Amino acid sequence: MKKLTNKNSASSSKGASLTALRDVPFKFSISEQLDNKFAFKDLKAADIKALHNFIDITIGKKLTITQVDKLYLRTKGGVTQTINNKDVVHYGKDCNSFRVFGYYNSENYFNITRIDPKHKTNAE
Repeated sequence: MKKLTNKNSASSSKGASLTALRDVPFKFSISEQLDNKFAFKDLKAADIKALHNFIDITIGKKLTITQVDKLYLRTKGGVTQTINNKDVVHYGKDCNSFRVFGYYNSENYFNITRIDPKHKTNAE
């Protein structure tokens, strides 16, 4: 019988783990109606600048999902909420009140559902 390989065991390097999917570039989309009171029409000029700053830092610097999580993922009060059968996370930085809420879809896009420049969500 012909020998297929000269290796006697599996490679010592690990295969790609599921978490490697988080090392893809951070991308976002808006593929459904934004929540009431948290849409573009409700934003003021300063709020739009805060959103633009978020885009500059994340997409502009070509960060991965993991890097964005380290910088922005809010962990106080739980990392995710389940809303309409989706694991909703929210991103915000330091003591800044600007927040973006959404979920990751099957194509690894962060689908924004709420733009919350004054962090009014927990006040509801």
